[in-house]
Amino acid sequence: MNLLPGPAQTIAICLSLWLPLLLLGYARFLSIRSAGSRFRIGCVTIVALFGLACIALPGERQFDDVVGGVLLLATAILLVYVFWSLLAWGFTLTLLTALAQAGRPLTEEQWAATYMQGGDLGTFAHNRLKLLLGSGMIVAANGKVSTTAKGLIVVRLVKLVRFATGLG
Repeated sequence: MNLLPGPAQTIAICLSLWLPLLLLGYARFLSIRSAGSRFRIGCVTIVALFGLACIALPGERQFDDVVGGVLLLATAILLVYVFWSLLAWGFTLTLLTALAQAGRPLTEEQWAATYMQGGDLGTFAHNRLKLLLGSGMIVAANGKVSTTAKGLIVVRLVKLVRFATGLG
C-alpha cells in the first residue's frame, strides 16, 4: 500500500498552499473591490489551475487520485474561507476595532453607535459584548468598556492582515 499522494493530490496540496498567497496578490488589483468577489475569483483561479494541471500532467489519470485532489482542494477552500470571512466580515472583531479606534473609553451605547455609525445594536451587541468580556479582550468598569492589552494585540494583528489582504 502506497501512502504517498498521487500527482493530482500533490498539485491540490500545492494549490491549497497558494490560495492565501493568491488572495494577497488579488488585493493589489483595485478593480476587485469586494472581499467576496476577491475570494470567489481566487477560488475559481485555483480550481481552473487544478483542472488544467490534471489535463496537462503526463501519464494516465487515476480516478481516486483526482477525486482525492478535488476533496483536498475543497477542504482547503473551506478552511481559507473561514479565516477570510472572519477577517472580512467578522462582527466581533469589527466591534473590537471600533472600540480601539475611538481611542477612549465609551459607554456601551456609544460603542454600539460607533459600530453602527449612529444606529442601535440592542441585544445582539450585548451578546457580542459578553463574548469580548469573556475572552479578556475588553474590560468593563463604571458602565464603560475599554480594550485590554490582549485586545489591542488582536486589533493590530487584524489590521495588519486586513491591510495585507486589501480588506481594510
